[in-house]
Amino acid sequence: MTGPLARAAGFFVAPAAPVAAPPAAALPTAARAVVVGRVGEVGPLGAAVALWLRAADRGPAALVAVWRCADGSPPAARGAAMPSAARLAARLARRGLPATARGRLAWLALPAEPSEAAAAVHRAAAMVEGPLVTALGGARPAELDALVAGHDVAVVAAEPDTPLARAALGGLPLRGDRTIVCRPLPRGVPTALALAGLRAPRAVPAALAGARPGAEALP
Repeated sequence: MTGPLARAAGFFVAPAAPVAAPPAAALPTAARAVVVGRVGEVGPLGAAVALWLRAADRGPAALVAVWRCADGSPPAARGAAMPSAARLAARLARRGLPATARGRLAWLALPAEPSEAAAAVHRAAAMVEGPLVTALGGARPAELDALVAGHDVAVVAAEPDTPLARAALGGLPLRGDRTIVCRPLPRGVPTALALAGLRAPRAVPAALAGARPGAEALP
């Protein structure tokens, strides 16, 4: 198998024990990232991460799959969408996955039940050639640990060097260079632009920007 199907075949398998993370430069072209944090903060940050990954690759549309997000994400199916994002959303919708498109992003609303949510992301991964970002809001049940462990990088939406950030890092299956902390996006224009699929703030974490040789920040 090659392409998305090959990636999906090995996706979401929880490791038997923590293993050393590979070098950050090995972050794959169509990266799979997970963003965890408060319900109202993971959607905008997940969109910003997806926008940056897509811009770094200059590749296909990115997908943001959201679970328990109460911040307006996924956005309503209105507003302009790039053709590649619209095609991806339509492809997912034809397979029974409720997706919409805004700007450069496609959005997938995940079921509330954890096992169903994990299954939906697994199915979507087989159809997404570009980056996929899973945004998990609020307390994460143990049933989603395997989902988290299957991603290439984990982003904690929190103020760095705080008890919340340390607690979140300690509870993630991912370890080492593949787990980073990023401040949530400020309300207002930065959040609105990210949710519209238009632009990621320059505050997208330096750890992500340095994960790919020659990667460029969004203008």
